[in-house]
Amino acid sequence: MATNGPDEIPAAVYRGIFLAVVFYFVLLVYGQVAAEPLATYAAEFVFGVIAIGVGTVLFLQREATRASRAILAAAACLVVGGVLQLSFLFTRVPSLDQASSFAVFAGIGLYIYVVWIVD
Repeated sequence: MATNGPDEIPAAVYRGIFLAVVFYFVLLVYGQVAAEPLATYAAEFVFGVIAIGVGTVLFLQREATRASRAILAAAACLVVGGVLQLSFLFTRVPSLDQASSFAVFAGIGLYIYVVWIVD
């Protein structure tokens, strides 16, 4: 299996993730300020898609780092968090929203651990 490093993922993917994060915050702020539920639902959807996308990118990069297990765990947490967020969006079960937040925070924490501590 070939090693997928950061250089092997197109720059357009990183730009897309950045733009999605900006779009998420715009939707979130607009939804809160204007009390617009549709914008808030859209922000929740974008949040789930971002989590799944970032988790996928980390999964593709897992072999390019010394901490491949931690990257794999971060990727799994982010993907699971994104799926839970999308599940919450369609079911409105509050525990799914909380589980999604915990999973995403764990994924981000593991990623920060790899970037700042390991590498």
